[in-house]
Amino acid sequence: MRLNLPTRSKRITLYDRTHFLTRLSVLLKEGYLLPTALMLLLPLHTQRVDEALNGMTAILKGGGNAAEILEFFGFKSQVLFPVEIAEHHGRLPEAIDSIAKSYARTENVQKRLKALLIYPVSLLIFTSILFLFFRTSYVPNLTELMQSMQSGEEAGSVPDYLLKLPDFFIGGFAVCALVVFAFSWILKKQAAHKQIQWILTVPILRRFMKLYWSHLLARELGTLLHSGISIQESLHLLKTQNYHSIIQYMSFGAEQEIKLGQPLSVALSRFEFVAGDMPTFVQHGEMTGYLGKELILYSEVLMERIELKTQQLLRVVQPAFFGMIAVCIIGAYLAILLPMYNLVQTI
Repeated sequence: MRLNLPTRSKRITLYDRTHFLTRLSVLLKEGYLLPTALMLLLPLHTQRVDEALNGMTAILKGGGNAAEILEFFGFKSQVLFPVEIAEHHGRLPEAIDSIAKSYARTENVQKRLKALLIYPVSLLIFTSILFLFFRTSYVPNLTELMQSMQSGEEAGSVPDYLLKLPDFFIGGFAVCALVVFAFSWILKKQAAHKQIQWILTVPILRRFMKLYWSHLLARELGTLLHSGISIQESLHLLKTQNYHSIIQYMSFGAEQEIKLGQPLSVALSRFEFVAGDMPTFVQHGEMTGYLGKELILYSEVLMERIELKTQQLLRVVQPAFFGMIAVCIIGAYLAILLPMYNLVQTI
């Protein structure tokens, strides 16, 4: 049974979480107990040391586990889920070490994305400000000049809508961000099977999430099996964990198929939300008798695929932004030169 943890505003926020998890795994591998290791590390990663220690002590006295302690320290489900499972197979130091490496990968991707976007986004915003200046200062004067030199139906104006292209792109990004936020907020309130259905309707997201879900299931199920826990008990543990509803749903479906006498490979082949080659990989592990090891290996292969697809996506992002800026600049040239060309023709 989970404890009633403090509200989010009262929880302890740690800084430099990657190093915190790495150091924690090292101390645990050296034989330190979890409370002792945390007592050593907390002064290095928070200024609210007394509050952190008091909260940790209260959780331990109430029968809480490592996942609940880390939840109190502000970690989210991607950390809490494998930690909760690790307490069943007894490889908590290895699990935390793997989490730290995954955290480092995620931070690296975020840093690369920021580095890729900071220049083109800044340039797009600067272009929008510059074009705003053109629309408010240059365009009215040029329009007045054209109307004074032309008469009647020949009188024209500067097509200032071309100078609004940066506003159009920025507005488009704002709308997309709002849609993504609303979609994510509504998605979290849905049942697991509804979340899967909705995510599978989004093309790019579908490919990433199928790999990610398969990676999580393969990693945690493989670790449990490799630790000597039966497949039925492993799926039951994954089904009853508290931090990942999608894995709960996947484990429940696989468990039901196995109870009917089907092997795991057949059960997975009936799911559209796993990687396409996962059933074949699992079948090979069932035939060799090393299903646990092969699932762990397969989870690493899936993580490499996720990283590769992420890198491919990042390569497209920056050129796309520069393409938008190029369109804006071309629009500005047309907005300025077309009226001048028409004006020359009338002279």
